[in-house]
Amino acid sequence: MPTDVSPPAAPPLALLAAVTAIGFSALHMVVPVLPVIATVFDRSATEAQLVLTLYFVGIAAGQLVYGPVSDRFGRRPVLLAGLALFLAGTLLCGAAWSLPVLIGGRVLQALGGCAGLVLGRAIIRDVHDRDASARAIALVMMAMTLAPALCPAIGAYLTEWFGWRAIFVLLGGLGAAALALSAAKLTETHPGGVPLDLSGIAVSHLTLARSGVFLLFALSSACSSASWFVFIASAPYLLSAGLHEPPSTYGAMILVPMAAYMLGNGAAARLGRRVRSTALFVAGLTISLGSGAVMAVWCGAAPSVWSLFVPMALSSIGNGLSQPAAMAAGLSVHPRIAGTASGVMGFLQMAVSAIGTLALAFFPRDSAMATVAVVAAAQLVSLICGVSALRRPAGSLQVVAKPAGD
Repeated sequence: MPTDVSPPAAPPLALLAAVTAIGFSALHMVVPVLPVIATVFDRSATEAQLVLTLYFVGIAAGQLVYGPVSDRFGRRPVLLAGLALFLAGTLLCGAAWSLPVLIGGRVLQALGGCAGLVLGRAIIRDVHDRDASARAIALVMMAMTLAPALCPAIGAYLTEWFGWRAIFVLLGGLGAAALALSAAKLTETHPGGVPLDLSGIAVSHLTLARSGVFLLFALSSACSSASWFVFIASAPYLLSAGLHEPPSTYGAMILVPMAAYMLGNGAAARLGRRVRSTALFVAGLTISLGSGAVMAVWCGAAPSVWSLFVPMALSSIGNGLSQPAAMAAGLSVHPRIAGTASGVMGFLQMAVSAIGTLALAFFPRDSAMATVAVVAAAQLVSLICGVSALRRPAGSLQVVAKPAGD
């Protein structure tokens, strides 16, 4: 006889926000002290930049693995394994006796931390439909932004007061707490069952690669993210070399675009009940591109702390509006392999960001206009891909989100 199967219980959004934020917390906490790390290990700024660039590479590579593995074995055990790897990498970073060892630890951190990034989105998609997913992702992204919003300031002040290794002491404590809470509170939302074999993984990725709609949404999201990560990669050097500011200036000023991103996410979650997600998506992409023009004019006229961070705050509002819709749309193209799709989207975000940060190496580290050019280029490509996705019939977001519980 057929039996009713209860839908999986939705884990607390606060827990999903925490595990999603852990990887980005580790990323942002180290950014303002990159010049300090270069000095401590007597290496060039370009070599120290690998602490950030290879972190992107680790997150990108890991996300290609976690998606299909979680589709096969379930979200919970894979997430716990990732958090354990993050903790191991953090311990290695804290004990690092050379820059290569520190970079190796950062790669392990990234490979572990990206588990929460991939699986947080996939878990949401497991328990919600497309439009509810967009609202839930927006709420999680808004909540998780609190951690990386504070992390640059925390990292800067910890370094000034106790030395750079104190950053990894704190990250180790946070990683251990996230692992313990996940083991205690996280329920399984996807029991697995998708075959895990090379041919199956290849077929899943080939299916996504053949989907023009999926790729356009994924690239739009990736370029939007890259514009932000390129900025945070260059801002500490622009402040220290160009404007002669201490690391704590970056830690304080980065709160402005972080708060703006939360504002955009909050608007997306609230307006998503009444406004078509198409409108929020396009509006967000347009606002972000407009911010690039503002930054170019302002920095060209009078480079300053404000000419960098205020336009980036405007871009962050746009990203907060557009990213949840882009992610929800991308994951909804092939819901059965949502874990793999989440991994591919995350891979593209980090891969494009890594390319953007590498592009900065070809310009003087104190050149604000070089940063503006790379940021604006990423914003333009994001808009082009987003509009192209909406022109595809299967990519339409013309759905009015229903209130939760309908």
